Amino acid sequence: MRQDIKIITDKYKFKVRVSGVFIFDNKVLVNKYDENSYCLPGGYVEIGETSEEAMIRELKEEINLNFKIDSFMGVIENFFTNLKKQRTHGIDFYYQVSLVDNNDYNKIDYGRIENDKEGLVHHHFKWINLDELKDCNLLPKEIKNEIINNKETFHFIIRE
Repeated sequence: MRQDIKIITDKYKFKVRVSGVFIFDNKVLVNKYDENSYCLPGGYVEIGETSEEAMIRELKEEINLNFKIDSFMGVIENFFTNLKKQRTHGIDFYYQVSLVDNNDYNKIDYGRIENDKEGLVHHHFKWINLDELKDCNLLPKEIKNEIINNKETFHFIIRE
């Protein structure tokens, strides 16, 4: 049985994630997180799996199209309160990714339903113009500048 790197204690939920940064036609692909915010496509790393392997698996599950990892972007270690009001300590690996076939960008299912380990997950993808990204509530907020400025690599520790 596959097991996500996710630990829940009385005080914290700890998780290791991967996030893919798709940039196409001067736009970045985001996924609705809640009513007012977005996150990048991705998911949990499983025990025994590298972050690159997790990136490939997660994006295949979420978008169901062939893509490639172009480059490692960086890591964010984040302490925050999630939607379930759990104090969360997350480590997230970010990768620049692209679809193998540019014609597949027209095939993205923006309302895809994924059959995940914990049940059905409803994805609500959309493209946001890079010029408008600074005004978008993309979480964590620090990732926006890294996408816009396209730095070589980054590392942040964010505390609420």
